[in-house]
Amino acid sequence: MNCPTCSQPDVIEIEHVLPDGTQVYFFACHNCEEKWWNRDGEDIDISQVLEIVRQHRA
Repeated sequence: MNCPTCSQPDVIEIEHVLPDGTQVYFFACHNCEEKWWNRDGEDIDISQVLEIVRQHRA
């Protein structure tokens, strides 16, 4: 995968399963330090990830 910001291929991908069972992926570019999250093939904001976690803990 290439970074959407700098187009470099030096991207780390980490799969996470959130407390409610939602599978998300965290990506980070080693070149420009861009970070992003993805769920079901669509980019999501970190606030959405945190909201899923918060709802499960409530």
